[in-house]
Amino acid sequence: MNDVFLVLLVITALFVVFLVVKSISKWTFCVLCASVCVTWMGLLLLHWFGEFTEPLIIAILMGQSIVGLYYFLEKRTNEALHIFRLPLLLTLTLAALFSIGTPVSLPSSLGLLATLWIALSLLYLYRENPRTKIVVDRLIACCKDW
Repeated sequence: MNDVFLVLLVITALFVVFLVVKSISKWTFCVLCASVCVTWMGLLLLHWFGEFTEPLIIAILMGQSIVGLYYFLEKRTNEALHIFRLPLLLTLTLAALFSIGTPVSLPSSLGLLATLWIALSLLYLYRENPRTKIVVDRLIACCKDW
């Protein structure tokens, strides 16, 4: 069997297990998200120990979790905090790439992220100012009405 089939099989098996756990417990969680997350975490550990050599598979699964976390947080945070969508997504992406050993220019990447976080934090702090309100409103509305 190849790696892709085994990964799909593991996700499927975990999905069934987590579905049973969710039905007999009081825990509330996304069964699909948990299945994908546990799979890539296990594969990442195996990768770090040299037992799994397909980082692309791990990266794709991590990307799915990043997007899932992004939407989870988006639904549960105040809309004013949505100004931080871009730096959050990029920070999680950099962390995922770094964790699987992708060559990363860390100083420049961290510099860019720090600049984004600081700039958007300043906009957030002055979001009621008439001049910055227009920019803030556009940034928050970036993912609406498409």
